[in-house]
Amino acid sequence: MARFSFEEADNYGATKSNYFSLKDDKEVATIRFLLNDINDLQGVATHEVEVNGKKMDVECLRNYDEPVSKCPLCEAQYRQSAKLFIPVYDCSSKESKIWTRGKTFFNRISSLCARYNPLVSVPIEVERNGKKGDTSTTYEMYPGNPDNAKITDFPEINPEGICFETKTAEEMRYFLQNGVFPEANTQVARGTRQAGATYQQQREMPANQPIRRRPTYSNDEESF
Repeated sequence: MARFSFEEADNYGATKSNYFSLKDDKEVATIRFLLNDINDLQGVATHEVEVNGKKMDVECLRNYDEPVSKCPLCEAQYRQSAKLFIPVYDCSSKESKIWTRGKTFFNRISSLCARYNPLVSVPIEVERNGKKGDTSTTYEMYPGNPDNAKITDFPEINPEGICFETKTAEEMRYFLQNGVFPEANTQVARGTRQAGATYQQQREMPANQPIRRRPTYSNDEESF
C-alpha cells in the first residue's frame, strides 16, 4: 500500500459528517491533533475515481519506487495525489474528525511537534484565510496552553473507509472494466469481507481483458 512518512513525502505527487473544515474566510475553530509526534502521521497516495456520479479516493497500490504495473489505476493513467488524513478533535462539536490536507502540511505538523510533545496536549485555534472556493486559502494556527491530555481521552477515528477506500488489484481491474467496484467491496472496506457472487465473478475474470481508461478528476478546492 502507498503509505508514506514525513521523510518520504517528496517522493509522491503534488496535489468532507466526519470531516473537519472551515468553510469561509476568518472562520475559526479550536482543535486538538490526535497525534503524539510526527511519526504518528502517515500520508496516503490516492487516486480519485468516479462511481455512479460520485467521486471517491482509492489508495494507490504501489510505493514510489515500485513499477507502475503494481497498481492498475496507475497503469490506466489515473493521477496520483499525496494526501494527509489528519485525525483531529473538534472542541466545539466534541467529535473526532478527519482534516484532509496536502503533503506540504507535513511541515506545519512537524514544526508543532518539535515544540509540543505530545502534540495532542495542546489545544490549537485554527483560522481560515480565504473565501469559500478560493484555491489560495491558507490556515493560521495558534497553540494554547499545554495540558495533560492524551490521545486515549478522545474518540478514536480511522480515515480508511471514511476518506478513502482500500481496494485490491483485482477490484481495481473490475472497476476499470465495469465503471463500478464489486458489491462485496462495501464490506471489504469495513474489514468484513464476505465471499459474494459479484466478487467471486470478478476474481475469475481473465487477466488479459482490455482495460477501459477513464478521465482523471481533481477535488482540490483550496490550497493545501
